[in-house]
Amino acid sequence: MFCPKEHREPIVENFRIHLHQHPKIPFNDVNFTRLTAAEIHNGAVKDMYTYCFENDLQQAWAYLWNRWYTPNQWKLWARSADDAISHLKTTMIVESLWKNVKHRDLKDFNRPRLDLVTHIVLTSVLPRVKLTLATVCGLRRVGRAVALAGWQEDMKKDWIDLSRCDEHRLIEKELHWLKAPKNTKGRTERLAEIAEEGTRPRGKYLTDLQRW
Repeated sequence: MFCPKEHREPIVENFRIHLHQHPKIPFNDVNFTRLTAAEIHNGAVKDMYTYCFENDLQQAWAYLWNRWYTPNQWKLWARSADDAISHLKTTMIVESLWKNVKHRDLKDFNRPRLDLVTHIVLTSVLPRVKLTLATVCGLRRVGRAVALAGWQEDMKKDWIDLSRCDEHRLIEKELHWLKAPKNTKGRTERLAEIAEEGTRPRGKYLTDLQRW
């Protein structure tokens, strides 16, 4: 048997630990020990080899070494192989990509042939992915202003909104309710509140830091 059932869960658990180890994530000990990427790889190989050796799992170790733990394979899946800590996983990215392909590029085809799917991926999906990658890396439209991030757009919107004076806000509220149909519920009450708010005396803002 390739790998007996009782050994599958411990191997998967060790594999999961090796996947999430990273030089920037310390151990949960007193000294908060950190390992380098090479030390993590060597420790993972030794850990898995020791388990397979002690339980006489030659075929399992041959598979794990050739498909997962060699240096060339290790850098494809282990998070410690990269300096940055990615919050994405390969399965998540692949599922998202094929969901997009299914609903955007293959929506007009029922059970398309493999050659058709290959043609669509090469002529439609791949150019779009390359364009997105160039945008993320800053290689597209060099010299032009970089598009604002989502949090920057929200901050700009709040900044513009908070920079308006009270009179401007009051006029906008009044216009909103004046444009509403006369039978709108609460229209009269809101207009009365706005009129009362317009006649309310304005206070003075204290800017003396000594009194704050």
